Amino acid sequence: MHREVRGTLRSTLLLSLLLAGCASTVKAPYPPIRADTSPAALARGAAIFHASCEACHRGGDTDTASGAPLHELPSYMGSFHSSNLTSHPTAGIGAAKDEELARAIRYAVSRDGRLMVMPSYGMGDKDLAAVLGFLRSEHPLFKPDPTPAPRSEFSFIGGLGFRVIMGNEPVQRPPLGIPVPPKAPTVEYGRYMAHDVYDCASCHTPGFSPNKTSGDDVFEGGMAFKDPEGQEVHSSNITFHATGLAYWTQEDFTRAVRDGIAPDGSPIRSPMPRFRGMDEEEAKALYDFLRSVPPRKNNVEGARPRLTATTPRPDWVATETPRADDEAATDEPAPTTVQGSSVASPTEPPSSPTSVATPGTGTTPEGQTSSVATVGSGTASGGVSAGDGTQTGASTSPSRPSPPAPSSHASTGTSVSPTPRGGESTSVATSAATPKPPRKPRLVAARVDAPKLFTQLGCAGCHAPGARYHDRLARAPGRSEAELVRWVRNPEKFLPGTPMPTYAELLDEPTALALVRWVKAGGPATLTPVSH
Repeated sequence: MHREVRGTLRSTLLLSLLLAGCASTVKAPYPPIRADTSPAALARGAAIFHASCEACHRGGDTDTASGAPLHELPSYMGSFHSSNLTSHPTAGIGAAKDEELARAIRYAVSRDGRLMVMPSYGMGDKDLAAVLGFLRSEHPLFKPDPTPAPRSEFSFIGGLGFRVIMGNEPVQRPPLGIPVPPKAPTVEYGRYMAHDVYDCASCHTPGFSPNKTSGDDVFEGGMAFKDPEGQEVHSSNITFHATGLAYWTQEDFTRAVRDGIAPDGSPIRSPMPRFRGMDEEEAKALYDFLRSVPPRKNNVEGARPRLTATTPRPDWVATETPRADDEAATDEPAPTTVQGSSVASPTEPPSSPTSVATPGTGTTPEGQTSSVATVGSGTASGGVSAGDGTQTGASTSPSRPSPPAPSSHASTGTSVSPTPRGGESTSVATSAATPKPPRKPRLVAARVDAPKLFTQLGCAGCHAPGARYHDRLARAPGRSEAELVRWVRNPEKFLPGTPMPTYAELLDEPTALALVRWVKAGGPATLTPVSH
């Protein structure tokens, strides 16, 4: 009995010591790097920050980098919150020295000397100085916020695992002298971006070891995360194996990593960031580097899309369809009725008792058809219901109404009286009325199943009740439809670091308008709440 008690005490003491190690300070050098605030450096620093930092440090209900809950990490590890990076002197980094911030970025060591649950970046001195410069800038992201970020706390199991795997030691890197390769569409520069700037290697390699990116399974995917709906997801295999990116083109890859849209038209899964600042040269370098990595067979469950040599792509053309108006000319979009559960035919009344009607008749002018932008190519993701209630499989561009056949009587501006019997004379009377000026065309909103489209485009995961960005929809009723349509199609023009995909190639303006009206009417509040 005494032996069992002593064994239990020893085990408890050992675990306590291990957990104490998680809270102990570590030794890491302070890189003697100063913030570079030159215009070129600020632009470079902004591109890196928007791609690699903003998604974690800016919450869904704020416009500043004041920290946010890190729901992407498995809950069994503990409760984690990113730091306040605003310029506030106590709650933020206003009083922090450049070398303290440089150490946090290069070694993932906090100002009080503890390892943080965040990636450590091996970016070169010049790029690190650029990031520091952007952090020191007067960008609205860093407007002082006095709210301190909650302290991250390990669970018992999470703390033990972190201590065993990490060894409570920072990654080994020199504090100074790390070069930045010449920017060019080369494999060398692509490797630098993948390993040291965008940190693709850490997220797309399984495990937590700080040395995992030098192993044989690098880039094969399988790292566990949580999506905005609280479901476990695993990072994709991004080697050029058939279970990875084997049949992705350069265009597919660039659109996915920059705009957040996969080759089949579906949104890239969260928490994959959007590398908005990536230019064509960088995209090619990264693509060619990943092609140079030995292919790894790893069929990650849930990862998609699986492409083959003959996989069809969507028609990546979003046509903004002008419609002739038979009534008074206007620049405003025509009213529409957005159905709650099905798409009503233009000749039939709404069939759903939960439909959301916007002001107006809810019908298109006689003889015209509403445009419906289809998304995807025979896939479930992104499809839009057609007017007969079926799911469209092929991608099509919105149709334009056929103009009436020309008439010699109507188009010349003259009236021709019929020829009397007997072939006597004809009389041609010139109309005294002035021809009406052509009316301005206007866009007629597409008739779509807004709730289904909202879910298929991945919006529900971020904006349903309880989701990270649900509160942002509270601002929608106070904004114009035209502004919201522009936001839905090109959110990066309003917020460069937004994780929201760019939908401009998938949604034309009429379809986006129908979605916006459903959102303004409170539609997202009726969806199933998200639980983390």
